[in-house]
Amino acid sequence: MRVRINEIKIGNRIRKDAGHLGELKDSMNRLGLLQPVLIDPDNHLIAGYRRLAAARELGWESIEVRIVDTRNKKERLIVEADENTTRRDFTPDELEKADRLLDRYSREGFFWSFIAWILDWIDRIFRR
Repeated sequence: MRVRINEIKIGNRIRKDAGHLGELKDSMNRLGLLQPVLIDPDNHLIAGYRRLAAARELGWESIEVRIVDTRNKKERLIVEADENTTRRDFTPDELEKADRLLDRYSREGFFWSFIAWILDWIDRIFRR
């Protein structure tokens, strides 16, 4: 569901500083919004402050949201904190694998597609 950005109310929050938004704005420009912001039924922001700030700076008029029906301030705080702490960053090995795969799939043409298919097959056999 989409909501106009100017209709989302930002109340008292844990995070008050959105920080540097350059990378997030670049991602949103290239890929769109990957995770909706969370609001309550009255359009109060629960989680997604940085995504909302980046969308504003990009000049978006509306944003994808998910409505979370929290019953009280305690539940809102639990959702906000959980949404901002339960993610897990890639390990250095996982980042290296992602870079390697991105390089593999960035090459164009039949030959490189075939090579990528063979490498994928080898990865599956050896579970790399």
